[in-house]
Amino acid sequence: MLVLRLLLRGMTSAPKCSTIRTMNSKEKRAHSRHPANGRFTGSPLPSLRGQEGSEITQGTVTNISDGGFSMVATHPIQISGLLQGRLRLARMPAKIPTLVQVRWVQPVAPGRRYRIGLQYAL
Repeated sequence: MLVLRLLLRGMTSAPKCSTIRTMNSKEKRAHSRHPANGRFTGSPLPSLRGQEGSEITQGTVTNISDGGFSMVATHPIQISGLLQGRLRLARMPAKIPTLVQVRWVQPVAPGRRYRIGLQYAL
């Protein structure tokens, strides 16, 4: 998280992305979003009931903030589910271990692609 915050502080001059979904007057983002170019690879966190977290989720990161990021993937993910994985951003040599919660999923027309909003869980 500290690495992401330091990276985002250096991106303050970058243009902000428009919000992806229409928000009513009561909804406001807590953090500014910044364009990003990266990849996320992760899997669902196993539950206490013995569910295996073997399904791999991959997506292209399109924007990022202090609170989370959005990505485009070929498969939808269960809303509210937890994913553990690694975030790789362009111009960063390291893959950042990340725990995120799925906040929203939107189909992208045409084709089978989904825009997914992820919030950092820690």
